[in-house]
Amino acid sequence: MASIFLEKTNLTKRHRGAIKKKSIFLPLDKTLLSFTAIMIIAGLIFTYSSSAFDSLAYFKRQIIFDVLGVCAMLFLSQYYSALQKKFSSVWMLFITWGLLIWALLQPEAANVRRWINLGFFNIQPSEIAKMVLIIYLCAYLSKLPDKRRDNMLLITPVVYTAITVALIVAGKDLGIPVLITTVALAIFFIAGAPVSKLLYAVLILIPVVAIAIWRQPYRLKRVVSFLNPEEVAGTTGYQLVHSFYAIGSGGWFGKGFGGSDLKLEYLPAAHTDFIFAIMCEEVGMIGAFLILGAFVWLLIHGVRLAVNAKDKFNSYLIAGITLCITFQAFVNMSVASGLVPTKGLPLPFFSYGGSSVVVTLAMMGILMNLSAIEKKEALKEAGR
Repeated sequence: MASIFLEKTNLTKRHRGAIKKKSIFLPLDKTLLSFTAIMIIAGLIFTYSSSAFDSLAYFKRQIIFDVLGVCAMLFLSQYYSALQKKFSSVWMLFITWGLLIWALLQPEAANVRRWINLGFFNIQPSEIAKMVLIIYLCAYLSKLPDKRRDNMLLITPVVYTAITVALIVAGKDLGIPVLITTVALAIFFIAGAPVSKLLYAVLILIPVVAIAIWRQPYRLKRVVSFLNPEEVAGTTGYQLVHSFYAIGSGGWFGKGFGGSDLKLEYLPAAHTDFIFAIMCEEVGMIGAFLILGAFVWLLIHGVRLAVNAKDKFNSYLIAGITLCITFQAFVNMSVASGLVPTKGLPLPFFSYGGSSVVVTLAMMGILMNLSAIEKKEALKEAGR
């Protein structure tokens, strides 16, 4: 009997040890992980396929960007919440401002100042800024009592948002500021800010955006070409018209991978901002609807996670990150389809580029971390 008891005791200890070993890492949301893996693979395929010349070079660099992004994603998926408690989000925002100012001091590249050249790698601080600002806003607003969200305490996050946007606009970038402002307004709304004040903010922003467009001739030309692309097809409407050709020539089923004709120096930025048009040409409308459906799924899944989250900060941040990624995707696809004026916003997971890929995957890592923590807390409450 004693030997049987000892054997059972040893088995129990081994079982507990196994449980402890399994609990070292947070169990990740399998659906989010699968979604991300599929999008990364699809993104690599289309990066290679959409590059007319030197495709292998772009493909190799994109693999490096994806590896860096996956490393960031896996790290944050396990340790983001712990890091959030140790590092002040407002100080992270101040550091980001420093990076944005540093970028403004760099020599112009393609008539803009958006990148910091590190020799082996260019970073785009505005991509980092959109993630850090979302984190700051969610951290700040989650600490405010519900009944005090219509007073002077909202001035600080509004001013910090305005400073961040202004520094990015100073680098001659309007796409990311529009994205950041839209997501920020959504976060304020989710946090319970008065709708009337949000409407005032929108009314103020409309003339600000109009002035920003008016002061830069190339932006005004983009708006004009958006309204009548065929009339300026030989100049400012060239890119949009050829995007239409790419989308239309793909039909329902496309020309097959690598079969695009428009990528052969007909459509500028074919592997970056206008990669969706090449995707439509090669995989057709069926493939385009699948890609659109994937982002719609992410939006629905993220909103569901945010609604079910018990922690206020987690709920706001899940919603903010989800809206940032999906809204950027919808804007990019709308630009290629001629539904909105041309903006330099990459398609998440697909467009070639280092900073965008790494930041997007880092945000997915944060989503996975918050999802895992909320699930863990829910199991504790259920007494499991």
